[in-house]
Amino acid sequence: MPNFPAFPTLGMGDFGPVAPGSSRVARPAVLTAGFGGRYSQRTGNGINPLPRDFTFRSPKLTADKIKALEDFLVGRKGYLPFTFRVPYEATARQFICSSWQTDYTDRLKSVLTATFEENFDP
Repeated sequence: MPNFPAFPTLGMGDFGPVAPGSSRVARPAVLTAGFGGRYSQRTGNGINPLPRDFTFRSPKLTADKIKALEDFLVGRKGYLPFTFRVPYEATARQFICSSWQTDYTDRLKSVLTATFEENFDP
């Protein structure tokens, strides 16, 4: 894997600020040809037919920590890859993040949610 910057952990363990509500999502890319009589043939579509995205949700964090996460994502511009180690996985994977949201539900702390899309670019 190329040497892309890692998503900030903010000193909060191996995975960083990952809160309940975060989730792994797999969307296999499958091509299916139907031949009638309930007979079909399936194959993976492309050289990486099993992208596994991650829906990131932070715990309530202070403004300076939220800003650090937002600054990192802004710096990646929605298309530049970064690495992130998904909880319960042994190694980091490569992602892009084209959308994120900050929820200001508390006067002193906020929650950042983002969709990390697995990326296979060299």
